[in-house]
Amino acid sequence: MKTIYYILILGLFTLSSCKSDKSDPDPLPVAKKARVNLIPTYDGEVLEFNSTYTTQEGYTIEFTKINVIFTNLKHDNKELFTSAVYKYEDDKTLLWQGEGDYLEFPDMTTNIGVSEEENHEDPSARPNEDPLNILNTDDMHWGWDPGYIFLMIEGKADTSVTQDGVDLVKFLYHVGKDELLKTISLQDLNWTEVTSDFHETDIYVDMYKVFDGETEDIDIKNEKSSHTMPNQISLSDKVITNFVNAITTEK
Repeated sequence: MKTIYYILILGLFTLSSCKSDKSDPDPLPVAKKARVNLIPTYDGEVLEFNSTYTTQEGYTIEFTKINVIFTNLKHDNKELFTSAVYKYEDDKTLLWQGEGDYLEFPDMTTNIGVSEEENHEDPSARPNEDPLNILNTDDMHWGWDPGYIFLMIEGKADTSVTQDGVDLVKFLYHVGKDELLKTISLQDLNWTEVTSDFHETDIYVDMYKVFDGETEDIDIKNEKSSHTMPNQISLSDKVITNFVNAITTEK
């Protein structure tokens, strides 16, 4: 009887030892996430709607809309995202957030606008989660032709000599059309850790430089509106060119 008892105890010990020797399966890898922020500034200050700023001519201005479409943000042949729509009124800083390893994107190139092929597709036929679906772009689409509005800048300005705020004019730039697609290179991105598997980077656009451009200025008093009609292509090109040149990776 004692012999049977000892055999049972030994068997249980052996089973217990076998179970403890089994290693736990490797945990599933956690998907790395990334976020890209677009932060509008004005001559070195973070821009706020309902605040006033001064242009190079001395005009007092206030912004009411800044919308822009980014596409094909990538490093070499590795793409971080296919498209993203920034709207200040929806989120002051967020451009895009999703899966991505920041280590693969020390520098990036991206387009401001939409390729010619995509620009003339039906935006309502895209998946609902696609940023370029008409539900997400909303007012940033003119129709089948000429397609998407790549960049929207709207606001109010006092262009008077007295600057008394009485005679305000509205400025409005809606820039689109295939030939105005622009490409920009973003060098030396500064990624910061949010969590161990989540990193973000900030890019900045100085709206002061949209009007006080590197090569051409925009005088709101005489150049206050463009819907990119044939006779407005020159102004629209100047607006989007200045916008692209005003984008940097440092504040």
